[in-house]
Amino acid sequence: MSRELLTGKNSLAEALEAGMGIERVLLQRGMERKRVDELILKLDQVGIPYDWSDKLRMDNIALNHQGIIAYLSAFPYAELSDLLSEDRFLVMCDGITDPHNLGAIIRSAYSFGAGGIIIPKRRSAGVDAVVLRASAGAAAHLRVARVPNLSAAIRSTKEAGYWVYGAHAHETSGSDITFDQKALLIIGSEDRGLSKEVQKQCDFFVQIPTERFESLNASVAAGILFYSYYIQQR
Repeated sequence: MSRELLTGKNSLAEALEAGMGIERVLLQRGMERKRVDELILKLDQVGIPYDWSDKLRMDNIALNHQGIIAYLSAFPYAELSDLLSEDRFLVMCDGITDPHNLGAIIRSAYSFGAGGIIIPKRRSAGVDAVVLRASAGAAAHLRVARVPNLSAAIRSTKEAGYWVYGAHAHETSGSDITFDQKALLIIGSEDRGLSKEVQKQCDFFVQIPTERFESLNASVAAGILFYSYYIQQR
């Protein structure tokens, strides 16, 4: 199995700040030293080894590396119980398979104060270097729990006192939904929306009315709903 790669100075800086596991770093020979002096100092401080390598070798490892390639350790997923212990707004992704969409959802969730993201282990994108870049580094700061069964996870959130809201393109529980402070908001997959099993466990359905298209991209809809929660609670 190939290891996950992270490329570029900004992505690596975000990962270092968040304390993500990094095994080692490759730096391109001939690169302007002052561009990476601060980065090298940080690598030395935290004890992460780095090597200088020629551009041809780095081009063979990763495209558009910008002179920096980092080898990541496995992403440190959180436990669902950790997310439930703080009584904060939570987000669940029901089958989001595009890592760019998952990254964008994580970015919006982090921006509007969510306490964590819940994703399934199967039929879903996991947190990798693509997701980290798409989230603008937010995936390194917001806790993500990966669970074997979404239905069981929803039951656990309800037992912890959460109300469950499902984003639905064709059904709504009313035009003026008020989010409870302890809310679990579920975003469905890009093509099918919410699965039938998940729909059965939702307390409310929320819908975004549109003028033209019947539904919005999953990450766009998520951002709008996160903002709605944020405004209501603020």
